[in-house]
Amino acid sequence: MSSQYFHRLEDALATLTTDPATAGDPIKRTFLFDGQDLSCNVNILKGNSDVIHVQPDHDEVVLVLQGECGFRVGEETRRVKAGDLMFIPRGTVHGPVVDSGRVALLSVFAPFFDRTKTNIRWSRDAFA
Repeated sequence: MSSQYFHRLEDALATLTTDPATAGDPIKRTFLFDGQDLSCNVNILKGNSDVIHVQPDHDEVVLVLQGECGFRVGEETRRVKAGDLMFIPRGTVHGPVVDSGRVALLSVFAPFFDRTKTNIRWSRDAFA
């Protein structure tokens, strides 16, 4: 069902391939759509890894597709599971805290996520 306009999320998660532009990032992503003003990707996280980060120039909406984990937005961390939706304003420290199992997320970024630029500052790099 994959095309320029349609994706079946189940298929996207089953055949997840990492976008080469994000291969060095702690979160591996597959971008599904890019528009003039937004980008959409899916990712799968497993086990314990440091994925707290900031996007100085992008607002983000995250939907939990599968699994359960902690999720930090700013100074607040909540337990989230499939069906939960989070809004992350640009410049806000955030990220999933995966303590066990597998978590699949759908993210929508605005504006367009130009993968030729450095868009994310990771906590592993002390938000440099």
